[in-house]
Parts: sequence; structure tokens; C-alpha cells
Amino acid sequence: MNTTEICPVCHAPNTTRQSAGANTVELHCPRCGRFQIQAFAETQLLNNRPAFPPPHLLSGLCRNMWDILNDKLLITVDLFKSWTELDAAAKVAVPRDTDLATKSEYLMRYMRRKSKSLADTVLFTPNELSVGFCVNKNELIFCLKYLAAKGLIEEDVATKQQQGFPYHLTPAGWATLDNHSATQEKPVAMVCLIPGKEPDLFWTQGISAAITSAGYTAVRADSKECANKITDEIIIGIRKSRILVADLTGQSQLVYFQAGLAIGLGKPVFWTCEATELADKKLMVDTRQQIITSWTRDKLPEFAARLASRIEASLG
Repeated sequence: MNTTEICPVCHAPNTTRQSAGANTVELHCPRCGRFQIQAFAETQLLNNRPAFPPPHLLSGLCRNMWDILNDKLLITVDLFKSWTELDAAAKVAVPRDTDLATKSEYLMRYMRRKSKSLADTVLFTPNELSVGFCVNKNELIFCLKYLAAKGLIEEDVATKQQQGFPYHLTPAGWATLDNHSATQEKPVAMVCLIPGKEPDLFWTQGISAAITSAGYTAVRADSKECANKITDEIIIGIRKSRILVADLTGQSQLVYFQAGLAIGLGKPVFWTCEATELADKKLMVDTRQQIITSWTRDKLPEFAARLASRIEASLG
């Protein structure tokens, strides 16, 4: 049974509510879109609102995950702890308050979704504050004027209304959105290895070449600056990656930890190791249960081809 009430995130009225399981409800807010929230988190938002995250950012995250991905954010008390927890749960980028470019891009993408033809006008009302992660009407106007000054959108003065701000995309705006769509990033493959142990050719001709060939973007989880450390950035990167490639050469405890985290998160893990070390059979994973792609320094292109085939065979 649906009931109507005030949204605990943005306090907008006319929010419908229905059960979504034990201690969880699903809400449909005219500003925040559809999202789910656990009972304890809702109680905190309504009675003792946490200092983090700011309401407009949480509202924007709910709205854009629903609008763009058709996915419902589950709000738990963990999201009130830090940027690390919020970013880890987010499936779209959450802009910081002064990130004008990202907020404005969200507004343009919304205009494209709402435009059935090239000349359609899109009306921005208070309910669209969340589309651009905007804190209030003044910030929404600021972002719209920024896009207008760049020649990407134009105010439709002829249909200007008191309850909203009508704008349409310009030809330059449509072209910018088309170019952005054509260059969207491929899914990320996180790579875990011991930094500095192998020459650059192992990365360029081996690991990176294989991952690129398989249709992914290779991103290193470690660097010389963060060797032997687990940072929030690494954990967030693993959470957001599609797959993980772990090179066991050198038996790094850090690599094992990163691979274990990925497995716990349900990410496919692809193991690699230098052939001599693999032959010694001293790895801390059961080689009878795991497929490990071996490599040698003089045959990196062949290794890249085998690893790419392994990824494609498993995931497509």
C-alpha cells in the first residue's frame, strides 16, 4: 500500500512510500526520484540530521542514479560517515560543491533526455535542483547562465514562465553532447602489481595491451608513492572497477589483499604471474582451482594475446 508524505532527503511534499523489505522502504520523490532507505537512516534524517552528506548532494545522487541508470540508491547510515562511503555507493560521479563543470554537464544531459526534438524547450523548476546537485534556485540559475554564456544552451524567452526557467540546447550544445557520448570511457579494469618491480614494457606491451584489446581501460591500483599501503582511493577504485587483474610476481601481500577485496565484492579476478615463479608452485593461491596466465619478459605480446583471450572468453 502506498502512502504520501514528506521526503526525508529533500523535504519535498507528495512523496509516495511503499515497503521494500525488512526495515527498508522505497520512496518516490518528485525531486529525488526513486530510492530506497533503511529505517535507521530515515530516522536520523528526519530527527537528527547528520552533518554529512549535504542534503542537495544526497538528493542529486538519488535522482541521477534513477534518471540515468534506472537504479535505486539504498541509503544506509554508512553513507553519513564520509566521502569514501558515499563515493563507494554511488554509481554516478558526485560533484563537490564548487565543481561547476560537472554540475552543468548533468543539467545538459538532463536536457538531452527530456528533448524529443532538437528545438525542444526544457523547463527547470525547483524539482530539477537535484538534477544538477544544486543547493538552491540561485545555484541552478548560475549553472544555467554558465552554459548559456558558453553558447551550449539558450533561454527560451518567448515561453518564459514564473514557475520555472525554460531553456533549449543550441546546435553547439547538441554537438558537445554527441562528442562526449562518442568518447565515453570504457569499463575499468583495475591492475594490482608490485610497483617498480618490472620494466615499463611489462605494463605497456603486456598488461595494458591485453586489457585494452579486451575492451577495458587499464588503471593501476598502486604506484611507487603508495607502495605497501591501502588508501581510500585504491578501495574506491576497486569498488568502481568492472574487473581486476592481479599479478602475483613477487608475492606481494598488498596484491593478495586487493584481489581478496575484489572477490569479496563479486568482481571477476584474473591472475597472472611470471613463468619461473609460477613453476616453483609456491604461490599463496591454489593453482589447481585458479587459472593463472603466465608470462616471460621476452614474449610479452604473446602473453598479452593470451590474457586478452582469457578475459574475453570469460566475460565477452
